[in-house]
Amino acid sequence: MLASRAKLFFSCSFVFLILSIVLALWGFPKIVSKQIQKNVQIEESSQMYDKWLKMPIPMDFKVYIFNVTNVDEINEGGKPKLKEIGPYVYKEYRERTVLGYGPNDTVKYMLKKHFEFDREASAGLTEDDEVIVINLSYMAAVLTVNDMMPAMVPLINKALEQFFSNLTDPFLRVRVRDLFFDGVFLNCEGDNSALGLVCGQIRSQTPPTMRPSEDGKGFYFSMFSHMNRSENGPYAMVRGTENIRELGHIVSYKDKDSMPNWGDEYCGMINGSDSSIFPPIDEANVPERIYSFEPDICRSMYVSLEGKRSIFNMSAYYYEMHESALAAKSANPNNRCFCKKNWSGNHDGCLIMGVLNLHPCQGAPAIASFPHYYLASEELLEYFAEGINPDKEKHKSFVYIDPVTGVVLSGAKRLQFNVELRNIPSVPQLQAVPTGLFPLLWLEEGASLPPSLQEELQASHRLLSYVEAARWLVVAAAVLTVLVAGVVVARAINILPRNNNSVSFILSNGNGYKG
Repeated sequence: MLASRAKLFFSCSFVFLILSIVLALWGFPKIVSKQIQKNVQIEESSQMYDKWLKMPIPMDFKVYIFNVTNVDEINEGGKPKLKEIGPYVYKEYRERTVLGYGPNDTVKYMLKKHFEFDREASAGLTEDDEVIVINLSYMAAVLTVNDMMPAMVPLINKALEQFFSNLTDPFLRVRVRDLFFDGVFLNCEGDNSALGLVCGQIRSQTPPTMRPSEDGKGFYFSMFSHMNRSENGPYAMVRGTENIRELGHIVSYKDKDSMPNWGDEYCGMINGSDSSIFPPIDEANVPERIYSFEPDICRSMYVSLEGKRSIFNMSAYYYEMHESALAAKSANPNNRCFCKKNWSGNHDGCLIMGVLNLHPCQGAPAIASFPHYYLASEELLEYFAEGINPDKEKHKSFVYIDPVTGVVLSGAKRLQFNVELRNIPSVPQLQAVPTGLFPLLWLEEGASLPPSLQEELQASHRLLSYVEAARWLVVAAAVLTVLVAGVVVARAINILPRNNNSVSFILSNGNGYKG
Protein backbone atom coordinates (compact mmCIF):
# COMPACT_ATOMS: atom_id res chain seq x y z
CA MET A 1 0.00 0.00 0.00
CA LEU A 2 2.77 2.41 0.98
CA ALA A 3 4.76 1.46 -2.10
CA SER A 4 1.84 2.14 -4.43
CA ARG A 5 1.26 5.55 -2.87
CA ALA A 6 4.94 6.33 -3.16
CA LYS A 7 4.88 5.36 -6.82
CA LEU A 8 1.82 7.56 -7.37
CA PHE A 9 3.62 10.44 -5.65
CA PHE A 10 6.64 9.89 -7.90
CA SER A 11 4.49 9.75 -11.03
CA CYS A 12 2.71 12.98 -10.10
CA SER A 13 5.99 14.68 -9.29
CA PHE A 14 7.44 13.55 -12.63
CA VAL A 15 4.41 14.91 -14.48
CA PHE A 16 4.85 18.15 -12.54
CA LEU A 17 8.49 18.27 -13.69
CA ILE A 18 7.52 17.80 -17.33
CA LEU A 19 4.82 20.49 -17.08
CA SER A 20 7.21 22.90 -15.35
CA ILE A 21 9.82 22.41 -18.08
CA VAL A 22 7.20 22.98 -20.79
CA LEU A 23 6.00 26.09 -18.99
CA ALA A 24 9.56 27.37 -18.50
CA LEU A 25 10.66 26.78 -22.09
CA TRP A 26 7.44 27.59 -23.91
CA GLY A 27 4.52 28.65 -21.71
CA PHE A 28 6.05 31.51 -19.74
CA PRO A 29 7.81 33.07 -22.77
CA LYS A 30 4.59 32.77 -24.79
CA ILE A 31 2.54 34.45 -22.06
CA VAL A 32 5.11 37.21 -21.60
CA SER A 33 5.37 37.75 -25.36
CA LYS A 34 1.59 38.00 -25.69
CA GLN A 35 1.43 40.48 -22.82
CA ILE A 36 4.18 42.64 -24.36
CA GLN A 37 2.41 42.53 -27.72
CA LYS A 38 -0.85 43.54 -26.05
CA ASN A 39 0.86 46.57 -24.51
CA VAL A 40 2.90 47.83 -27.49
CA GLN A 41 0.68 47.10 -30.50
CA ILE A 42 -1.27 49.96 -32.07
CA GLU A 43 -4.65 49.10 -30.64
CA GLU A 44 -6.94 51.44 -28.73
CA SER A 45 -6.76 49.24 -25.62
CA SER A 46 -2.92 49.07 -25.56
CA GLN A 47 -0.66 51.14 -23.31
CA MET A 48 1.27 52.35 -26.36
CA TYR A 49 -1.71 53.68 -28.33
CA ASP A 50 -2.20 57.06 -26.64
CA LYS A 51 1.57 57.70 -26.58
CA TRP A 52 1.77 56.88 -30.28
CA LEU A 53 -1.26 59.02 -31.11
CA LYS A 54 0.15 62.04 -29.31
CA MET A 55 3.72 62.00 -28.11
CA PRO A 56 3.74 62.62 -24.34
CA ILE A 57 6.96 64.63 -24.58
CA PRO A 58 8.24 66.88 -27.38
CA MET A 59 11.27 65.98 -29.42
CA ASP A 60 14.22 68.35 -29.68
CA PHE A 61 14.57 69.98 -33.09
CA LYS A 62 17.96 71.72 -33.27
CA VAL A 63 19.18 73.86 -36.13
CA TYR A 64 22.81 74.88 -36.72
CA ILE A 65 23.46 77.65 -39.26
CA PHE A 66 26.62 78.13 -41.34
CA ASN A 67 27.19 81.88 -41.10
CA VAL A 68 29.46 83.22 -43.87
CA THR A 69 32.20 85.48 -42.50
CA ASN A 70 34.17 86.45 -45.66
CA VAL A 71 31.58 87.29 -48.31
CA ASP A 72 33.81 89.76 -50.16
CA GLU A 73 36.66 87.28 -50.43
CA ILE A 74 34.37 84.57 -51.80
CA ASN A 75 32.94 86.97 -54.37
CA GLU A 76 36.51 87.47 -55.57
CA GLY A 77 37.31 83.76 -55.73
CA GLY A 78 38.56 83.12 -52.20
CA LYS A 79 37.89 80.02 -50.11
CA PRO A 80 34.80 80.29 -47.87
CA LYS A 81 35.17 80.89 -44.15
CA LEU A 82 32.21 79.77 -42.08
CA LYS A 83 31.17 80.03 -38.47
CA GLU A 84 28.62 77.59 -37.10
CA ILE A 85 25.90 79.27 -35.04
CA GLY A 86 23.58 77.15 -32.94
CA PRO A 87 21.79 75.26 -31.87
CA TYR A 88 18.53 77.12 -32.25
CA VAL A 89 16.34 74.71 -30.31
CA TYR A 90 12.66 74.07 -30.95
CA LYS A 91 10.30 71.75 -29.18
CA GLU A 92 8.77 69.46 -31.77
CA TYR A 93 5.31 68.16 -30.91
CA ARG A 94 3.89 65.26 -32.89
CA GLU A 95 0.27 64.23 -33.17
CA ARG A 96 -1.41 61.69 -35.42
CA THR A 97 -4.92 61.60 -36.82
CA VAL A 98 -6.21 58.12 -37.55
CA LEU A 99 -8.05 57.94 -40.86
CA GLY A 100 -9.06 54.30 -40.62
CA TYR A 101 -7.86 50.72 -40.66
CA GLY A 102 -6.93 48.77 -43.75
CA PRO A 103 -6.04 45.27 -44.88
CA ASN A 104 -2.98 43.35 -43.67
CA ASP A 105 -3.28 44.73 -40.13
CA THR A 106 -2.60 48.36 -41.10
CA VAL A 107 -3.64 51.73 -39.73
CA LYS A 108 -3.86 54.80 -41.96
CA TYR A 109 -2.96 58.14 -40.41
CA MET A 110 -1.78 61.71 -40.92
CA LEU A 111 1.17 63.14 -39.00
CA LYS A 112 1.12 66.72 -37.74
CA LYS A 113 4.22 68.45 -36.39
CA HIS A 114 4.26 71.66 -34.40
CA PHE A 115 7.37 73.65 -33.46
CA GLU A 116 7.86 76.09 -30.59
CA PHE A 117 11.08 78.02 -30.03
CA ASP A 118 12.84 77.07 -26.79
CA ARG A 119 14.61 80.24 -25.75
CA GLU A 120 16.17 78.69 -22.64
CA ALA A 121 17.64 75.69 -24.45
CA SER A 122 18.94 78.00 -27.20
CA ALA A 123 21.27 79.57 -24.63
CA GLY A 124 21.14 83.25 -25.60
CA LEU A 125 20.41 82.80 -29.30
CA THR A 126 17.19 84.39 -30.56
CA GLU A 127 15.10 84.16 -33.69
CA ASP A 128 15.90 87.84 -34.32
CA ASP A 129 19.60 87.07 -34.85
CA GLU A 130 20.81 88.19 -38.26
CA VAL A 131 22.98 85.85 -40.31
CA ILE A 132 24.59 85.66 -43.74
CA VAL A 133 24.01 82.35 -45.51
CA ILE A 134 24.14 80.92 -49.00
CA ASN A 135 21.00 81.95 -50.91
CA LEU A 136 19.57 78.48 -51.46
CA SER A 137 16.53 79.49 -53.49
CA TYR A 138 18.55 81.82 -55.76
CA MET A 139 21.22 79.21 -56.47
CA ALA A 140 18.55 76.56 -57.04
CA ALA A 141 16.84 78.76 -59.64
CA VAL A 142 20.05 79.63 -61.47
CA LEU A 143 21.35 76.07 -61.50
CA THR A 144 18.03 74.69 -62.74
CA VAL A 145 17.97 77.11 -65.67
CA ASN A 146 21.66 76.62 -66.38
CA ASP A 147 21.27 72.85 -66.60
CA MET A 148 18.18 73.05 -68.82
CA MET A 149 18.78 76.14 -71.02
CA PRO A 150 22.24 77.68 -70.43
CA ALA A 151 21.59 80.41 -72.98
CA MET A 152 18.62 81.66 -70.96
CA VAL A 153 20.61 82.18 -67.75
CA PRO A 154 21.42 85.93 -68.29
CA LEU A 155 17.77 86.69 -69.10
CA ILE A 156 16.41 84.74 -66.12
CA ASN A 157 19.03 86.25 -63.84
CA LYS A 158 17.71 89.73 -64.71
CA ALA A 159 14.29 88.58 -63.59
CA LEU A 160 15.76 87.12 -60.42
CA GLU A 161 17.29 90.50 -59.58
CA GLN A 162 13.73 91.78 -59.20
CA PHE A 163 12.48 88.57 -57.61
CA PHE A 164 15.13 88.79 -54.85
CA SER A 165 15.67 92.20 -53.30
CA ASN A 166 19.25 93.51 -53.11
CA LEU A 167 20.66 90.65 -55.16
CA THR A 168 24.30 91.72 -55.28
CA ASP A 169 25.82 88.29 -54.66
CA PRO A 170 24.75 84.68 -53.96
CA PHE A 171 24.33 85.29 -50.23
CA LEU A 172 21.28 86.07 -48.14
CA ARG A 173 21.26 88.52 -45.21
CA VAL A 174 18.36 87.34 -43.13
CA ARG A 175 16.83 87.04 -39.68
CA VAL A 176 16.75 83.52 -38.31
CA ARG A 177 12.96 83.54 -37.85
CA ASP A 178 12.48 84.49 -41.51
CA LEU A 179 14.86 81.81 -42.75
CA PHE A 180 13.22 79.10 -40.64
CA PHE A 181 9.49 79.82 -40.42
CA ASP A 182 8.24 83.35 -41.15
CA GLY A 183 9.69 83.51 -44.64
CA VAL A 184 11.73 85.83 -46.87
CA PHE A 185 9.52 87.80 -49.26
CA LEU A 186 10.15 87.18 -52.97
CA ASN A 187 8.61 89.73 -55.33
CA CYS A 188 6.60 88.77 -58.40
CA GLU A 189 5.74 92.33 -59.50
CA GLY A 190 8.17 94.01 -61.89
CA ASP A 191 8.75 95.14 -65.43
CA ASN A 192 10.95 92.22 -66.47
CA SER A 193 9.11 89.92 -68.89
CA ALA A 194 10.90 86.80 -67.59
CA LEU A 195 9.71 87.48 -64.03
CA GLY A 196 6.28 86.14 -64.95
CA LEU A 197 7.90 82.92 -66.16
CA VAL A 198 9.77 82.51 -62.87
CA CYS A 199 6.68 83.07 -60.72
CA GLY A 200 4.50 80.95 -63.00
CA GLN A 201 6.93 78.06 -62.68
CA ILE A 202 6.83 78.31 -58.88
CA ARG A 203 3.02 78.41 -58.88
CA SER A 204 2.84 75.29 -61.04
CA GLN A 205 5.38 73.29 -59.05
CA THR A 206 4.38 74.55 -55.56
CA PRO A 207 7.67 73.63 -53.84
CA PRO A 208 7.19 73.08 -50.09
CA THR A 209 9.62 75.83 -49.14
CA MET A 210 7.52 78.46 -50.99
CA ARG A 211 4.13 79.76 -49.89
CA PRO A 212 2.12 82.43 -51.73
CA SER A 213 1.80 85.82 -50.09
CA GLU A 214 -1.70 86.81 -48.99
CA ASP A 215 -1.85 89.68 -51.49
CA GLY A 216 -0.79 87.43 -54.36
CA LYS A 217 2.18 89.65 -55.20
CA GLY A 218 4.87 87.10 -54.48
CA PHE A 219 6.02 84.24 -52.30
CA TYR A 220 7.64 83.64 -48.96
CA PHE A 221 10.64 81.34 -48.85
CA SER A 222 11.37 79.48 -45.60
CA MET A 223 13.00 76.21 -44.73
CA PHE A 224 10.48 74.75 -42.29
CA SER A 225 7.17 76.63 -42.32
CA HIS A 226 5.54 73.92 -44.45
CA MET A 227 6.22 71.46 -41.63
CA ASN A 228 4.30 73.73 -39.24
CA ARG A 229 1.42 74.48 -41.61
CA SER A 230 0.13 71.14 -42.76
CA GLU A 231 -0.22 67.48 -41.96
CA ASN A 232 2.04 64.95 -43.62
CA GLY A 233 0.78 61.73 -45.14
CA PRO A 234 -1.25 59.68 -45.28
CA TYR A 235 0.91 56.85 -43.98
CA ALA A 236 -0.23 53.22 -43.83
CA MET A 237 1.55 51.35 -41.04
CA VAL A 238 1.43 47.80 -39.66
CA ARG A 239 -0.21 47.78 -36.21
CA GLY A 240 1.49 44.64 -34.90
CA THR A 241 -1.68 42.94 -33.68
CA GLU A 242 -1.04 39.89 -35.88
CA ASN A 243 2.77 39.88 -36.09
CA ILE A 244 4.56 41.96 -33.48
CA ARG A 245 7.81 41.79 -35.49
CA GLU A 246 6.14 43.91 -38.20
CA LEU A 247 5.00 46.63 -35.78
CA GLY A 248 5.58 50.13 -37.13
CA HIS A 249 6.50 49.10 -40.67
CA ILE A 250 5.36 51.71 -43.23
CA VAL A 251 3.75 49.95 -46.17
CA SER A 252 2.66 53.03 -48.12
CA TYR A 253 3.00 56.80 -48.16
CA LYS A 254 0.49 59.05 -49.89
CA ASP A 255 -1.17 55.83 -51.09
CA LYS A 256 1.99 54.66 -52.86
CA ASP A 257 3.89 51.55 -51.83
CA SER A 258 7.14 52.86 -53.31
CA MET A 259 8.71 56.23 -54.13
CA PRO A 260 8.71 56.87 -57.89
CA ASN A 261 11.15 59.78 -57.63
CA TRP A 262 14.28 57.71 -58.22
CA GLY A 263 12.96 55.73 -61.17
CA ASP A 264 14.22 52.51 -59.63
CA GLU A 265 12.56 49.73 -57.67
CA TYR A 266 15.40 49.33 -55.17
CA CYS A 267 15.90 53.02 -54.34
CA GLY A 268 12.15 53.56 -54.28
CA MET A 269 11.47 50.94 -51.61
CA ILE A 270 9.67 52.11 -48.47
CA ASN A 271 11.36 50.31 -45.59
CA GLY A 272 11.06 50.57 -41.84
CA SER A 273 9.05 52.81 -39.55
CA ASP A 274 8.49 56.55 -39.27
CA SER A 275 11.32 56.46 -36.67
CA SER A 276 8.99 56.87 -33.68
CA ILE A 277 8.03 53.23 -33.09
CA PHE A 278 9.89 49.95 -33.57
CA PRO A 279 9.02 46.31 -32.84
CA PRO A 280 10.58 44.42 -29.92
CA ILE A 281 13.89 42.80 -30.85
CA ASP A 282 14.13 39.03 -31.01
CA GLU A 283 17.28 38.23 -29.00
CA ALA A 284 17.78 35.10 -31.12
CA ASN A 285 17.63 37.06 -34.37
CA VAL A 286 18.84 40.61 -33.76
CA PRO A 287 18.55 42.67 -36.99
CA GLU A 288 21.83 43.96 -38.40
CA ARG A 289 20.06 47.05 -39.75
CA ILE A 290 17.04 49.06 -38.68
CA TYR A 291 15.31 51.17 -41.31
CA SER A 292 13.24 54.33 -41.11
CA PHE A 293 11.37 56.04 -43.92
CA GLU A 294 12.22 59.74 -44.40
CA PRO A 295 9.65 61.47 -46.65
CA ASP A 296 11.63 64.74 -46.68
CA ILE A 297 14.35 63.00 -48.69
CA CYS A 298 12.02 60.49 -50.41
CA ARG A 299 13.87 57.40 -49.28
CA SER A 300 14.50 55.01 -46.43
CA MET A 301 17.68 55.28 -44.38
CA TYR A 302 19.20 52.72 -42.05
CA VAL A 303 21.36 52.43 -38.98
CA SER A 304 23.66 49.46 -38.42
CA LEU A 305 24.04 47.35 -35.30
CA GLU A 306 27.01 48.21 -33.09
CA GLY A 307 26.16 45.88 -30.21
CA LYS A 308 24.65 46.03 -26.76
CA ARG A 309 25.18 49.10 -24.59
CA SER A 310 23.94 50.27 -21.21
CA ILE A 311 21.86 53.44 -20.99
CA PHE A 312 19.67 54.70 -18.13
CA ASN A 313 20.68 51.55 -16.21
CA MET A 314 19.07 49.42 -18.89
CA SER A 315 20.53 47.14 -21.53
CA ALA A 316 19.82 48.30 -25.08
CA TYR A 317 20.87 47.61 -28.64
CA TYR A 318 22.87 50.47 -30.09
CA TYR A 319 22.63 51.30 -33.80
CA GLU A 320 24.60 53.92 -35.72
CA MET A 321 24.49 55.26 -39.26
CA HIS A 322 27.48 54.22 -41.35
CA GLU A 323 29.07 55.67 -44.46
CA SER A 324 27.41 53.02 -46.65
CA ALA A 325 24.06 54.83 -46.33
CA LEU A 326 25.30 57.77 -48.44
CA ALA A 327 28.22 56.01 -50.10
CA ALA A 328 29.21 56.47 -53.73
CA LYS A 329 28.22 53.63 -56.04
CA SER A 330 31.85 52.53 -56.20
CA ALA A 331 31.72 51.82 -52.46
CA ASN A 332 28.09 50.67 -52.31
CA PRO A 333 26.74 49.53 -55.71
CA ASN A 334 23.20 49.47 -54.30
CA ASN A 335 23.28 53.27 -54.18
CA ARG A 336 23.72 53.60 -57.93
CA CYS A 337 20.08 54.57 -58.47
CA PHE A 338 20.47 57.56 -56.13
CA CYS A 339 23.07 59.01 -58.51
CA LYS A 340 21.73 61.78 -60.73
CA LYS A 341 23.76 63.72 -63.23
CA ASN A 342 24.21 67.49 -63.37
CA TRP A 343 24.03 68.10 -59.62
CA SER A 344 27.47 69.65 -59.74
CA GLY A 345 29.82 71.38 -62.11
CA ASN A 346 32.59 69.10 -60.87
CA HIS A 347 30.85 65.70 -60.66
CA ASP A 348 28.14 63.62 -62.24
CA GLY A 349 26.68 62.79 -58.83
CA CYS A 350 27.99 59.24 -58.74
CA LEU A 351 31.66 59.71 -57.97
CA ILE A 352 31.68 61.24 -54.52
CA MET A 353 31.06 59.87 -51.04
CA GLY A 354 28.60 61.23 -48.53
CA VAL A 355 26.09 63.23 -50.60
CA LEU A 356 22.54 62.69 -51.84
CA ASN A 357 21.04 64.72 -54.68
CA LEU A 358 17.55 65.76 -53.56
CA HIS A 359 16.45 67.14 -56.92
CA PRO A 360 14.34 64.07 -57.76
CA CYS A 361 12.64 64.47 -54.39
CA GLN A 362 12.34 68.22 -53.87
CA GLY A 363 12.39 69.45 -57.46
CA ALA A 364 15.35 71.71 -56.63
CA PRO A 365 19.11 71.04 -56.75
CA ALA A 366 19.58 70.75 -53.00
CA ILE A 367 22.15 68.26 -51.73
CA ALA A 368 21.90 66.32 -48.46
CA SER A 369 24.87 65.14 -46.44
CA PHE A 370 25.78 64.40 -42.87
CA PRO A 371 26.74 67.48 -40.77
CA HIS A 372 30.09 69.04 -41.65
CA TYR A 373 30.44 66.41 -44.40
CA TYR A 374 31.04 63.70 -41.82
CA LEU A 375 31.74 60.39 -43.63
CA ALA A 376 31.96 62.27 -46.94
CA SER A 377 34.78 62.74 -49.42
CA GLU A 378 37.80 64.70 -48.22
CA GLU A 379 37.63 66.91 -51.28
CA LEU A 380 34.48 68.55 -49.93
CA LEU A 381 36.48 69.76 -46.93
CA GLU A 382 39.27 71.19 -49.10
CA TYR A 383 36.88 73.78 -50.53
CA PHE A 384 36.78 75.70 -47.24
CA ALA A 385 39.37 77.86 -45.47
CA GLU A 386 37.73 77.29 -42.08
CA GLY A 387 34.48 76.37 -40.36
CA ILE A 388 33.97 72.76 -41.52
CA ASN A 389 35.09 70.26 -38.88
CA PRO A 390 33.51 66.78 -39.01
CA ASP A 391 33.31 65.12 -35.60
CA LYS A 392 31.81 61.66 -35.11
CA GLU A 393 30.37 62.32 -31.64
CA LYS A 394 28.72 65.57 -32.71
CA HIS A 395 27.57 64.58 -36.18
CA LYS A 396 26.66 60.87 -36.16
CA SER A 397 23.07 59.58 -36.25
CA PHE A 398 22.24 56.84 -33.75
CA VAL A 399 19.53 55.12 -31.73
CA TYR A 400 19.32 53.04 -28.55
CA ILE A 401 16.44 50.54 -28.62
CA ASP A 402 15.01 48.60 -25.70
CA PRO A 403 14.89 45.01 -26.98
CA VAL A 404 11.92 44.02 -24.80
CA THR A 405 9.46 46.67 -25.96
CA GLY A 406 11.14 48.29 -29.01
CA VAL A 407 10.96 51.67 -27.26
CA VAL A 408 13.55 54.24 -28.37
CA LEU A 409 15.55 55.12 -25.25
CA SER A 410 17.63 57.78 -26.96
CA GLY A 411 18.36 58.76 -30.52
CA ALA A 412 19.24 61.52 -32.96
CA LYS A 413 18.91 62.00 -36.72
CA ARG A 414 21.31 64.54 -38.18
CA LEU A 415 21.25 65.85 -41.72
CA GLN A 416 22.79 68.81 -43.53
CA PHE A 417 21.36 70.75 -46.48
CA ASN A 418 23.70 72.15 -49.13
CA VAL A 419 23.59 73.71 -52.55
CA GLU A 420 26.31 74.13 -55.12
CA LEU A 421 27.89 77.55 -55.46
CA ARG A 422 28.84 77.49 -59.13
CA ASN A 423 31.01 79.86 -61.10
CA ILE A 424 28.92 81.05 -64.06
CA PRO A 425 30.71 83.78 -66.08
CA SER A 426 27.49 85.09 -67.66
CA VAL A 427 26.00 85.91 -64.23
CA PRO A 428 27.47 89.01 -62.53
CA GLN A 429 26.78 87.62 -59.04
CA LEU A 430 28.60 84.36 -59.84
CA GLN A 431 31.30 85.28 -62.33
CA ALA A 432 34.18 85.13 -59.84
CA VAL A 433 33.02 82.78 -57.06
CA PRO A 434 34.76 79.39 -56.60
CA THR A 435 32.72 76.33 -57.53
CA GLY A 436 31.98 73.96 -54.67
CA LEU A 437 29.32 72.44 -52.46
CA PHE A 438 28.16 75.07 -49.95
CA PRO A 439 26.32 74.25 -46.68
CA LEU A 440 23.30 76.22 -45.48
CA LEU A 441 22.42 74.52 -42.19
CA TRP A 442 22.16 71.18 -40.47
CA LEU A 443 19.44 69.65 -38.32
CA GLU A 444 19.32 67.39 -35.33
CA GLU A 445 16.01 65.74 -34.55
CA GLY A 446 16.08 63.59 -31.45
CA ALA A 447 14.90 62.74 -27.98
CA SER A 448 15.77 60.78 -24.87
CA LEU A 449 13.29 58.98 -22.67
CA PRO A 450 12.46 61.33 -19.74
CA PRO A 451 13.03 60.14 -16.14
CA SER A 452 9.33 59.46 -15.53
CA LEU A 453 9.08 57.09 -18.50
CA GLN A 454 12.47 55.59 -17.66
CA GLU A 455 11.11 54.62 -14.24
CA GLU A 456 7.98 53.18 -15.84
CA LEU A 457 10.04 51.07 -18.22
CA GLN A 458 12.46 49.99 -15.49
CA ALA A 459 9.50 48.85 -13.36
CA SER A 460 8.29 46.75 -16.30
CA HIS A 461 11.76 45.23 -16.64
CA ARG A 462 11.83 44.38 -12.93
CA LEU A 463 8.46 42.67 -13.22
CA LEU A 464 9.76 40.63 -16.16
CA SER A 465 12.85 39.67 -14.16
CA TYR A 466 10.58 38.40 -11.38
CA VAL A 467 8.63 36.36 -13.93
CA GLU A 468 11.93 35.04 -15.33
CA ALA A 469 13.07 34.01 -11.85
CA ALA A 470 9.68 32.47 -11.07
CA ARG A 471 9.70 30.13 -14.07
CA TRP A 472 13.06 28.65 -13.09
CA LEU A 473 12.03 28.44 -9.44
CA VAL A 474 9.06 26.34 -10.55
CA VAL A 475 11.45 24.02 -12.44
CA ALA A 476 13.76 23.83 -9.41
CA ALA A 477 10.81 22.99 -7.17
CA ALA A 478 9.72 20.29 -9.62
CA VAL A 479 13.21 18.77 -9.71
CA LEU A 480 13.36 18.78 -5.91
CA THR A 481 9.93 17.15 -5.73
CA VAL A 482 11.04 14.40 -8.11
CA LEU A 483 14.15 13.77 -6.01
CA VAL A 484 12.09 13.58 -2.83
CA ALA A 485 9.58 11.29 -4.52
CA GLY A 486 12.41 9.08 -5.72
CA VAL A 487 13.77 8.75 -2.20
CA VAL A 488 10.30 7.96 -0.87
CA VAL A 489 9.76 5.27 -3.50
CA ALA A 490 13.18 3.76 -2.87
CA ARG A 491 12.51 3.51 0.83
CA ALA A 492 9.01 2.15 0.29
CA ILE A 493 10.34 -0.78 -1.72
CA ASN A 494 13.33 -1.23 0.65
CA ILE A 495 15.99 -0.28 -1.91
CA LEU A 496 17.53 2.30 0.42
CA PRO A 497 18.56 1.46 4.00
CA ARG A 498 17.10 3.58 6.80
CA ASN A 499 20.27 4.59 8.59
CA ASN A 500 22.61 7.53 8.79
CA ASN A 501 24.37 6.42 5.62
CA SER A 502 21.25 6.84 3.48
CA VAL A 503 20.56 9.68 1.13
CA SER A 504 18.13 11.14 3.63
CA PHE A 505 20.57 14.02 3.97
CA ILE A 506 18.69 15.49 1.03
CA LEU A 507 15.79 16.17 3.35
CA SER A 508 17.73 16.85 6.52
CA ASN A 509 17.89 20.19 8.27
CA GLY A 510 21.49 19.66 9.18
CA ASN A 511 24.41 20.33 6.90
CA GLY A 512 22.57 19.26 3.80
CA TYR A 513 19.80 20.97 1.86
CA LYS A 514 17.70 23.46 3.78
CA GLY A 515 14.17 23.90 2.54
